Amino acid sequence: MGFLSRRDALKSAAAILGVKTLNKHKALGGEAAAAAAPDSKGGFEMASLYGRSYTADELYAYVGRMAQVAGVERFELTEGKARGVRCARVYTGSGFEFLVVLDRAMDVALASYNGAPINWLAQQGITAPPYFEADKKGWDRTFFGGLNQTCGLRSAGHDSVLDGEDFGLHGRISTCPAEDVNVATEWRGDEYVMELKGVIREAHSYKENLILTRTISTKAGARSFVQTDVVVNEGAKSTPHTIMYHVNPGFPVLAEDSKVLWSLEKLDGDSEKEFTTFAKPAKGAQGGGYAYHKADSKGRAKVAVVNPKLFSGAGLGMYISYDLEQLPVMVLWKQMARHAYLIGIEPANCRINTNAKLREQGILPYLEPGERRVYEIEFGVLAGKDDIEAFRASLP
Repeated sequence: MGFLSRRDALKSAAAILGVKTLNKHKALGGEAAAAAAPDSKGGFEMASLYGRSYTADELYAYVGRMAQVAGVERFELTEGKARGVRCARVYTGSGFEFLVVLDRAMDVALASYNGAPINWLAQQGITAPPYFEADKKGWDRTFFGGLNQTCGLRSAGHDSVLDGEDFGLHGRISTCPAEDVNVATEWRGDEYVMELKGVIREAHSYKENLILTRTISTKAGARSFVQTDVVVNEGAKSTPHTIMYHVNPGFPVLAEDSKVLWSLEKLDGDSEKEFTTFAKPAKGAQGGGYAYHKADSKGRAKVAVVNPKLFSGAGLGMYISYDLEQLPVMVLWKQMARHAYLIGIEPANCRINTNAKLREQGILPYLEPGERRVYEIEFGVLAGKDDIEAFRASLP
């Protein structure tokens, strides 16, 4: 755990682990955080914790550090193929916490609510970048599943060869460690914000140089976080740029009684019933396709997987919400096998195939030198009937 000092006139809390505070940031939900002065009593209002709201003054009367209720812990894993991998555990005080794997593109390997996981974790678990096998389908040997694993940045589909270059399954970015990782934990107006920011580079000595700057933001009391990715081509030449977010709901959110709630417009592949009907784990069964979603009034698509039978019928679910213009296609993948019991709900910037076939079809995205793309996804928990029904009502 890092240090959280007493504040002089409550200007801000010192960042956990003593790292510098970011100057530019976004609050949860993607809106710019507005700076606010302390009120006449010298405090800030904060998000609800444990069923009530506290001012900073009130909360600091009970705790020595904000880290007692919400914060970020950085550490390294020590066993097996995960040895030496840098991670950050983020806990919000609401019962929601998640594990950011800094050495694996800052993807989120585990997320849970009140001890219940919301995603699937693969048999091999978290592995260090040197174990990555770039050729053909070697990606699967270091695929940890998780809440999200990023596919890209130059190939996000099947392995192929294009112009003499080998593109392995789902690309390389998910095994690239983050650089210049910065953690900020501070009061911003009336919210105690926790933010991680890092730079992930996919580069070749003489060819591509793609930079992914990833920011993950949440706040005390939240049951969600926002991930904002900025991809820039800092190379000298145009390069293919496909990206897909491999989101993997799992047990106990995913089980025989689970439901999918989504802003679906049409489905290309499995029927909706085939994709949204779940069975007990079998020896092996899979399917998939492409989903095209309706946007809500803010231009966002929404998908949730909920298990209404959990917690004596209160229910628990996980959801994603994302900008439909940035990520117009959702790739679907269903796997009901023993030990591999999950579905993939995978927003992407294009249909997923080999780079060669995408170029033949004239739909392979490119990023020109100096060009940038922005992708923003919100990940969160639906805790109980009220949350689930509110999400359902928000669908366009």
